[in-house]
Amino acid sequence: MQELLLELSQEDYAYLIHIIQGPFDRCTSLKRHLEEIDSPDHHVALCEELEKKIRYLGSSDLAYQFRRVVGKEPGADFRYIIRDTARFLKIPLADRGTERDLLIRMVQEHAVDVFSKYTQAEQLQILESLGIERKRAVAFLKKAGGIFAAPVLLQAFGTLVVQGLIKTVLFGWTARLIGVKLATSLFAFLFARVPWWAHTIIPGAWAISIGLTTLDLQGPARRKTVPILLYLGLSCIRLDAEKDQRSVDENEGP
Repeated sequence: MQELLLELSQEDYAYLIHIIQGPFDRCTSLKRHLEEIDSPDHHVALCEELEKKIRYLGSSDLAYQFRRVVGKEPGADFRYIIRDTARFLKIPLADRGTERDLLIRMVQEHAVDVFSKYTQAEQLQILESLGIERKRAVAFLKKAGGIFAAPVLLQAFGTLVVQGLIKTVLFGWTARLIGVKLATSLFAFLFARVPWWAHTIIPGAWAISIGLTTLDLQGPARRKTVPILLYLGLSCIRLDAEKDQRSVDENEGP
């Protein structure tokens, strides 16, 4: 998990801290490290503490304390947290590849699963808002017949559509956790600070996404781990896209 966390931006950390904090945990230490993010020591300390928080949230209190007492590293294994979240979201997730691979597959499949629950009119609206020509979108929906899969959407429209779906679903989960007003402010902050976030965003679908994220969030920890892992999965997609773009730029040269 550390490798991924260290790649994130200051804005990413701000989002994660906002989700993690609560009435009994103001994340004071995390916020202090974030203020000093330019210092390598504070950056590493921030990521180490974030990992502990996430692993704690992914583990029951009893299991966490048991690991601490017997001398094992407290908190659930990150791979376990990913697979447990996938089970909760009812996403079949084969245990192969890296943690990064698992995160990406999980968020893609979950976004497509949510997309399949929209009405066809809403699906058409979403595809059009992502820049898909209406005629092409109608043909795709007709051919799909209500059955969707991430590879099919990726092949038909590329990564932008799936990214847009993931962002929309993530907004729904975040709004359920902290409220629509705060979620809107938080996402507006991301849009202003990270241009990539403003791409493939579907504000008109946000209200719909809140209604579709109806799974029972069992307990306060579950309410936090779901948006955290969806965000990390989306961040993996963004980081990979940025890496690919840098490779293209380097190959093209001056």
